Amino acid sequence: MTGGRIKPLARATRGPAMLRRGYAALSRELEEALFRHSDVLSEGYCRTSAPGGETYYGSTMISCDLEKVAEHFRGGLDAEGRDQLALAIDGSVRVRLRAMRLGCAEAARRVQHRALGTALVEVRVRMAELQLHIDVDLEVPLGVSSGSGRNE
Repeated sequence: MTGGRIKPLARATRGPAMLRRGYAALSRELEEALFRHSDVLSEGYCRTSAPGGETYYGSTMISCDLEKVAEHFRGGLDAEGRDQLALAIDGSVRVRLRAMRLGCAEAARRVQHRALGTALVEVRVRMAELQLHIDVDLEVPLGVSSGSGRNE
């Protein structure tokens, strides 16, 4: 090299936790942090419905203390920031899908050695001060195989 200057190292910066494109969307980093710092509480029971049919009814609550993930936010967690976060989480397909999978995994863990049918799932997101709560309620028929058409 003859007299050429070497460029300085590029500085890496962290992207925003929520992206705004006419709507608020979560970054993958924030999504991972929310689930990594969450506590999971599940309960459920089986009930016989139709002759020979049994159904599992379960509820899973995923709770996250937002102070544990505050480093991933830009700005703050004032009332407006929490409202925007709640809307972004409520509208996130990835978060809802992950919560549903977690709820179904809890059902499978509780009724081991039983075939699970197609689950009916309801997901609700709510904010209580600095606590995020994702509630997953599900209803799963047992002893039904939806893939092969045969009962087990």
